[in-house]
Amino acid sequence: MASTKRDTAPDPERLIGAWRDAAADARRWRDDPDRVAALRAARTRLHQPPPPPPRPPQRVLADELRAARAAWEEGQGLDGSARALAYANLKRWEPGLFGYSETQRSTAGKIAASEAAESRRDEQERAEAQALLRAFRRVQERARNTARAVQADPRARAMAADEGLMLPEGGRSGGVTAP
Repeated sequence: MASTKRDTAPDPERLIGAWRDAAADARRWRDDPDRVAALRAARTRLHQPPPPPPRPPQRVLADELRAARAAWEEGQGLDGSARALAYANLKRWEPGLFGYSETQRSTAGKIAASEAAESRRDEQERAEAQALLRAFRRVQERARNTARAVQADPRARAMAADEGLMLPEGGRSGGVTAP
C-alpha cells in the first residue's frame, strides 16, 4: 500500500500533547526563581572579559620587580613611611648576588599557582554558565518548534481552538504559551 501525505502527517493529539509538555518545561524554567537567578548570573558571567592567562613564576618575579621599582621611583617625593614601604617592597623582590632567593622563588611560585587555580576556576564557571544557557535555549527552542508545528497543522490548530487553547501568532498573548 502506498503511503500518502495524510498517512505521514503527525497525529494532532500528539502535536498538542508535545506542545503542552514543551510549554510546561519552558514555564518551569520561567517560574522557578532559582533558575531565573542562575540564568541571570550565567549571562553576567559570560559577559565579563576572561582574566589574563596565568603567568609562570619567572614572569611573576620580573613583573613584581618592575612594579616595585616603579613604586620606588614614584615614592621618592613622598613622606618617610611611604618611602620606607616602597624601599622594603623593592628589596623584597630585588635579586641578590646569586640571583633570586629560595623565598622569592617560592613566593612567585605560590602567586603563579594561585593565578593558575583562578584561571581553572574561571574556565569551569564559564563552562557551567554556557551549559546552563544551552539547556535553557533547548527548552525554549523545543517550545517554539512545537508551537509552530501545532500552528502549521490545520487539524491540530482546529483541535486546539476547540479546546480553547491559546496559539502563538493569533492567540491573545502573542507568546509561546500552552495550557
